[in-house]
Amino acid sequence: MTAYYNTQLPKVGIIDTGKSDLTTYLTMDILYISSAAVVIQPVTLDNFQISDSYINVLLFITFKTVGKLGLKNKNQRKEAHSQTDGITGDAAPATSSSSSNPQISEQIQTSHGTRFFTDPRDNDFTNATITIYKCYGPASETNKITPDIIASAIPAVPNIFKGREELVEQGVNILCQQGPGFLAILGAGGMGKTSLALHIMNSASVKNKFAGRSYFIPCELFENAESLVLGLIHVMELTMQENQSKQKVLFEHLQAAHRDVLIAFDNFETPWNHDDSAGVRNLLEKIAQYAKVSLIVTMRGPDGPGDIPWEKLGDQSGIPTLAPVPAKEAFKAFAGSNPQSSDDSEAQIDSLLNQLDYVPLAIRLSAQHVRRVKLKALISMWKKGKTSILTEGRVPGRLTSIFKIEGRTLKLLSAISFLPDGVPFWMKYLPQVFQGEELSFNVSTLLDSSLINENYEGIKMLAPVREHIDLNHPISKDDVDQLEKFYIQFLEDLPENDMEAQPVLQLHINNIEKIFKAQISGGHPITSYISAVKKLAGFGRFVPVSIDLMDLILQKNKDIKEEDKVDLKLIRAYNLCWMGRFQDAEAQVMSVKECFNEEENISQSEADILGRCFETLQHIFYAQDQYEKAINMNQQAQKYFKQSENQWAQANSMYWLGDINYMQDRYKKASEIFSEAQQLFQQIENELGVAECLKKLGDIYSMQDRYDEAIEMLSDAQKQFETFGNQLRAAECLWSLGDLYRRQGEYDEATGMILKAQKQYKEIGYKDGVADCLWALGDTYDDQAQYDKAVDMFSNAQRQYQIIGKIVDVAWCYQRLGITYGSQGQYEKANEAFTEALELLKGFPGEKCCHGGTLLHFGHLFLDMKDFAEARRKYEEARDIFDSHGQLEKEVDYCSLAKLDQAEAAG
Repeated sequence: MTAYYNTQLPKVGIIDTGKSDLTTYLTMDILYISSAAVVIQPVTLDNFQISDSYINVLLFITFKTVGKLGLKNKNQRKEAHSQTDGITGDAAPATSSSSSNPQISEQIQTSHGTRFFTDPRDNDFTNATITIYKCYGPASETNKITPDIIASAIPAVPNIFKGREELVEQGVNILCQQGPGFLAILGAGGMGKTSLALHIMNSASVKNKFAGRSYFIPCELFENAESLVLGLIHVMELTMQENQSKQKVLFEHLQAAHRDVLIAFDNFETPWNHDDSAGVRNLLEKIAQYAKVSLIVTMRGPDGPGDIPWEKLGDQSGIPTLAPVPAKEAFKAFAGSNPQSSDDSEAQIDSLLNQLDYVPLAIRLSAQHVRRVKLKALISMWKKGKTSILTEGRVPGRLTSIFKIEGRTLKLLSAISFLPDGVPFWMKYLPQVFQGEELSFNVSTLLDSSLINENYEGIKMLAPVREHIDLNHPISKDDVDQLEKFYIQFLEDLPENDMEAQPVLQLHINNIEKIFKAQISGGHPITSYISAVKKLAGFGRFVPVSIDLMDLILQKNKDIKEEDKVDLKLIRAYNLCWMGRFQDAEAQVMSVKECFNEEENISQSEADILGRCFETLQHIFYAQDQYEKAINMNQQAQKYFKQSENQWAQANSMYWLGDINYMQDRYKKASEIFSEAQQLFQQIENELGVAECLKKLGDIYSMQDRYDEAIEMLSDAQKQFETFGNQLRAAECLWSLGDLYRRQGEYDEATGMILKAQKQYKEIGYKDGVADCLWALGDTYDDQAQYDKAVDMFSNAQRQYQIIGKIVDVAWCYQRLGITYGSQGQYEKANEAFTEALELLKGFPGEKCCHGGTLLHFGHLFLDMKDFAEARRKYEEARDIFDSHGQLEKEVDYCSLAKLDQAEAAG
């Protein structure tokens, strides 16, 4: 233990707190005692910080000592008490320390003792000042703000600065307008507010207007108005005379300014949210009144400080996060030479940036790790440690700092942090989840702190902040239970019309997934989720979520009924087929089908399950263009549905049989089957089924060049599907209308219809439909001789079909690419495309139309190249294939060799 002495005074003594929870004792000494002051200075130990609780101990010891040293009455002790808790030379209210501990206060008032010094004059402490140095090092070094300290706190203008050009331009325009400008750069921590301010101040226009008179104040160094004024005097290099008022010096300088002055208050939330907020407000408003003064303020919160006509950058929540493209550019710039660019690394970066919500500081801090570890390792670090990767040395993170949030407000903050989607339409839904009259006030408090932001009537947290709160202030179990009840009812209350329900559900889907997974994994009764998950599975866009939830339920199936288990497995199989996971889907169906003996007499319910099994297998084979297998499965399904007397299922199977024939260009047979299915749907009064048959009949009329009838039927069907809320079928009608208009040469109408269809397919997550639209757009561009655009569309469609496993459609795309390349005279590329198409079609001998058409166009290519022998072979092969297919007689004429004979003769 080390003691310090004033050489002019006798040693007074050593005070030891003796706290048992410290690894090393905190040692303190009374340095000197006189009638002017009693000073206690903590001796700083390495890697140790003194908390407020220990300062309270110091206060108690100090006052007890002072009492023994001669404070004779209560009033004298109170006067000494009121002078405590100063911070290195600045007086401050003392009530925060001793009054926070009643025990200390009581002991101060009741402590008595003999006088310490023999001379009575030395014992008169009536006017004594007691100063407690609360610091983590020598007071003279840490608490005195100097110009050098301020200069060190001002960051350089960032070199890497992406995606903020428009905001910089907007800020420059505000400051460079006629007269003073008041620019507020607001938003959450880590959004790059300081960087924006620096780049705006560094612009040529701002430098020209405020030449040599721009001042940057790092407000994290200043807690009150007095220190802010001193900071301004330092950066403006103003001269102070002894005993002169600091504010007077500052205001006289601003009053005397003949040219424009710019002051930037960075991180202004520090003084604004401190105890001297009134003084800070008054100071800022007074500065803003001077005619030559323009201001920039960067701070957290939705509004600028004080009654000043601030012009805000960005939207109502402040400056936005980065867009994906500049976010990736910034990440790569911060990462340096790593990572090496590849399709895999690009996808990994995109995924990570999305999880970081494109927050600029989070991007920089995460990217810097890539200089030391591989990208894959960084993503693993984020998944495991979340915000632990978003730190910079020992400096507290700006992304996650919290101040003055406690009680019910902190409880609400914890609940919001648990929700990835936040609370959409919070004024409607928040009172349904949490009770209390002060909810709006709590939300307002959180908005002011920028811990949450409001957008489109919803409240949400940025990912780094959300993960930090979730880790350090986790939601209570009762609140999770309440959220679970709310979302189960929410799903039950969704509109019957899927087109109305899906946009609402989209806003909450991540919340539902997280809550349901947490509760199911935690052992909550599964039966309450089955109905909700079944409803969720009906939305194609959310199939991945519903599959994950069904997997969890089936894993924990102790309480689940057998019929629910079978139902979930078949729904899961259909969803897997929707996603293109055909093998998994087939295996799931077989796991159900194998539980039943198809040869024995079975009940109606068992027949219905077998019918559903074969129906799902039919969809699996149909999606892979295996039409003969699909027809076989369809026939089996119809047999069992007749046994179960399920009329809707029978009609639906009839519809799909017609669709399989339609896809094989057997239009006459398909038309007959659709008409029969339409009658069955009418008998059971199923209007949706009637509309589906109507749509398919319209497609057949279109293929038969009966355009007016086709347009009428397809338009009527599309309106009905929209009424029913069946977005998938409505999109199919739009696609068919687009293709019909294309074949009539009405290209603008065609493009409009196809783009509408594509948008709807994307909304419901139907990848097949999106690819179909790309193909149709390729045809439209090709017909207009816009070959480069056509190639782009066909190539994109080919990649999409490849991903989802639709190989015949991949072959169709290669055929269309061959035609387009041939039209441009790019014969080598055309040859490669046709060859690739024929190679793929070897595995699909039933695809006569695509196979014959590819050979036909391959023959045209060789004819154009004047390779007459090869052209003749391709024409003859095409004619043989068309001849073997009863529905393609009209294609035979296209393979007439007369044109070839003429070309050979002329050649």
